[in-house]
Amino acid sequence: MRQKQRPAAWSAIGLIVCVIIGGIAWTNGVSLVKLSDIFFMIGLALIVIGVVMQLSHAHLFAGFRRRRKQTYKEKADKKPEPKMNTRDIAVKKNEPLRFSDWNRWLWIDGAILIIIAVVVTL
Repeated sequence: MRQKQRPAAWSAIGLIVCVIIGGIAWTNGVSLVKLSDIFFMIGLALIVIGVVMQLSHAHLFAGFRRRRKQTYKEKADKKPEPKMNTRDIAVKKNEPLRFSDWNRWLWIDGAILIIIAVVVTL
């Protein structure tokens, strides 16, 4: 049976790997400003990925019609399209946001990397 993946463990491992790679790069002569820039950009990328993941579950486009091509027979019948139930759409749009574990840890990792970048440049 497949076990559930633990985002907290993968998140901590990713941060530790970033810090170790940064330390190795610093000992090999890369300036601290460049390292902090890289950490800052990685942190921003993680936060943007988290926001995109969050918005993908937000039902922003619920209720929009997807037009499909009608067949010749359907055009000849000229039946009107059935109306959409607005109550169902409203229920879907008013659902609370769902925060997944992966989303939460992406935001936390991004914030930690940005904080590390700011502290390094001070």
